[in-house]
Amino acid sequence: MRRKNSLLIPAALALSLCSISVVPALAESTEQTAQADAASDNVAGNSGAASESATENSDTATESAADTQDAAAASQDTPYEKGTISDTDFQSEWLNLKFTPPETVVMNTEEELQSVMQQGQSTLEESSGVELGEDALSGTVYEMMASSISGFPNVSLVVEDAAMENMTVDQYFLAAQQMLDATGMGYSYSDITEAQIGGQDFQVMETSVTVNDYEVLQKYCTRKQGGKFVSIILSYTTDTTTEADEILAAFTPLNTDTEAAPAE
Repeated sequence: MRRKNSLLIPAALALSLCSISVVPALAESTEQTAQADAASDNVAGNSGAASESATENSDTATESAADTQDAAAASQDTPYEKGTISDTDFQSEWLNLKFTPPETVVMNTEEELQSVMQQGQSTLEESSGVELGEDALSGTVYEMMASSISGFPNVSLVVEDAAMENMTVDQYFLAAQQMLDATGMGYSYSDITEAQIGGQDFQVMETSVTVNDYEVLQKYCTRKQGGKFVSIILSYTTDTTTEADEILAAFTPLNTDTEAAPAE
């Protein structure tokens, strides 16, 4: 029996490979920088009063903590629902995230996103030598993608069912590294760090790979929520770091009065 592909082949990989060689091609009809062209080819008394006050404060804090925990639990138990893409932003109630693209970044349409993913799966098969069946990316939802008008930087967001219930983000990253290594493209990796994006906690794996003598950098920002892996994948170049930071800053809480689901 074939093992579920997503255990060994995180769906984020298809997006990451695409963002290196395919996404910049969407910008071919606009003016591109030479660097983008080169790369595009390939989260009682006073004491009594004091005691009473302390008790009241303690009760208040306890109630507040309980409310927060209840809200977080309710958020975590909310059934998954895909976010929505428009010409001007991306919104997700389940993720409690909103993305408003910076001035030089364009939201990709659903059609463009699906097209890129299909090409990414082909790229993954060709570079790794692993043949993916029709159900290889089942349980995976490509939420959004946005790209600079010059191709880099670009960002995508993927929600994927965990291949195994107890699988951790660290294990997910390990699986990603194994597959990236299998491409033979010479990826290098940073130590795993933590970051807040849109008020939520993410673990971050940074990678670097050279394509046509040009260095492409990527950040895999991943958290586990509701039994699913949520990944924000940012691809950029050494000369577009500022723009890449602006793109991550463009992710904000959709509802500031809603407690985000805790990372698992």
